[in-house]
Amino acid sequence: MNHGLGLFDRHDGETGDVDPAALRAALDADPARADDRERARPPVGPPAEHPQERAARMRRRRRRSTLVALTVLVALVAGLAVGFTIWRKSVTTIPDYVGAGAQWTVVRVQSGDTLDSIAATLTDAGVVASDEAFTATAAQDADVKALRPGYYKVRVGASAAEAANTLVDPANRVGALRLIPGRQLADVATSADGVANGSVPGYVTQIAEAACVPLDEAGTDRSACFSADDLWAAAETTDPAQLGVVEWAVDAVRAAPDPRKRLEGMILPGDYNVPPNQSAVDTLKSVVTASAASWYTSDVVARSASTGLTPYQVAVAASLVEREGITADMPKVARVIDNRLAVDMRLQFDSTVNYALDRAQIATSSADRDTAGPYNTYLNTGLPPTPISSPGPDAIAATLAPAQGPWMYFVKIDQTGASCFSVTLPEHEACIEQARANGVFG
Repeated sequence: MNHGLGLFDRHDGETGDVDPAALRAALDADPARADDRERARPPVGPPAEHPQERAARMRRRRRRSTLVALTVLVALVAGLAVGFTIWRKSVTTIPDYVGAGAQWTVVRVQSGDTLDSIAATLTDAGVVASDEAFTATAAQDADVKALRPGYYKVRVGASAAEAANTLVDPANRVGALRLIPGRQLADVATSADGVANGSVPGYVTQIAEAACVPLDEAGTDRSACFSADDLWAAAETTDPAQLGVVEWAVDAVRAAPDPRKRLEGMILPGDYNVPPNQSAVDTLKSVVTASAASWYTSDVVARSASTGLTPYQVAVAASLVEREGITADMPKVARVIDNRLAVDMRLQFDSTVNYALDRAQIATSSADRDTAGPYNTYLNTGLPPTPISSPGPDAIAATLAPAQGPWMYFVKIDQTGASCFSVTLPEHEACIEQARANGVFG
């Protein structure tokens, strides 16, 4: 039966059998079937990655990258830490020498110097390697902190500890000089019972000795030192203003009749720090200038007017008071001087006669007293032309404020130096007899 669908219609010559090859060829030629086949064909290469797997893979990759970055960072930080430690150690290591040091040198500790100041002085002189080394070593050293102003002998290139020990050794303080009241510039011969038995060094000898500091190992090389004669030459020939003499005394010093004595009284007693191994002129100037500072800070200018004396005459009179009386008697000795000057009476002091002779003794002979000269107050009226010694503060104070009294005479009456004061000549002669009885003089 033919239903007219045409699907299974046969035409003439058809047998009704299906040829598979022909059918396959027909299907392959159909475009729609070709698209279906293409979609059904499995993809070439690896299979498609699931989204979750892809996210996990990315997380793993990020972790690996982070781990690598952290590892590099840790290594960098460690390297920087090691480098910083090495740098810090090199920076914070305090330079310090080792050992006792080499050749000697001299350094100065000045008034008001702190431990830091002393350390800087030592470093600048090459004594220690650094300020820090010395301050660290001496921070708790009471002896170093108590160092007095002055000059000290130390070794160059010493460790901080050695430098500190050297500084505080009393044997290494140099240039220290103590001048006592009543001494004079020149050495003074001493005697007993009229027989010479030695001498007392004067200020010139003492200054020259204090200024000489041998720096060789044996301590005997004095080639850098000047002699007492060199210092005398400086005193006699250098203008007093250049030496630093106190201003009110300059003209009187220039007018002194004896160049060797013109600086007498211009160097006051006291403690001095003499600069070692300098020139004679510079050394003398340092001492005279220091004395001038003492004169300037005294009240001698303001108070001299009330005595009727100039400041320089006060210095002269005070030197007489110093040589003639013990401290307790000084105000009375000053009054005797004033009383005699007031009536134009000769002072008649043995001390002035002995001064001209560079001699220290209580009495003088008739021949001594008859020897003419500017310092013979037995022959000359008034004060001598210069001081005859270095007056101390007690003598200066007594001269500016003498005791009140009518005394015109005095004489030492015992071996302590105490004096007997009198108004009249007969009273004075009685005092002389008392002195003879006590063996003061024959």
